[in-house]
Amino acid sequence: MPTTTRTYAKIAPSRRALIIGLIAFLSIAVAAGYIWIMTDQVIAPRMDSLSLVTTFHNAINSDDVDAMLALFADDATVKDNGSIIEGKEAIRNWILYSQRMAGLRLSMLRPELDGEKVIWLDEAYQEHETGRGSYLLKWEAIIRDGKIQSL
Repeated sequence: MPTTTRTYAKIAPSRRALIIGLIAFLSIAVAAGYIWIMTDQVIAPRMDSLSLVTTFHNAINSDDVDAMLALFADDATVKDNGSIIEGKEAIRNWILYSQRMAGLRLSMLRPELDGEKVIWLDEAYQEHETGRGSYLLKWEAIIRDGKIQSL
């Protein structure tokens, strides 16, 4: 049986180092791109949603109606004690005239993120001339494109 000998093209050491370096660079670039995509899709929305909830609290606690209203989508809805408030103008009226919102102060206790839904508890109290009474509120918001879609 005849013996077959294969010959391979010889690659100069400097070219070999260049090729290995290029492969390593591409591997790192692909991995970094994957991490960037995952970070953009998984971590960034969490931070945005939780930041939005924090901004919502700050607006309520400082009685800043315009700042609070800016957090809502144009077609947002709010469910409050069996009533459904639809649209920004109706939400503005809810913020301004609702007895539940008058003098409301909040301290967030436990935010949780589930996709586009943020659920959290607040220790809430209302400032009245006769004193303070605190209670727990459970909120659930759907946040899309950086705006509250429903609350």
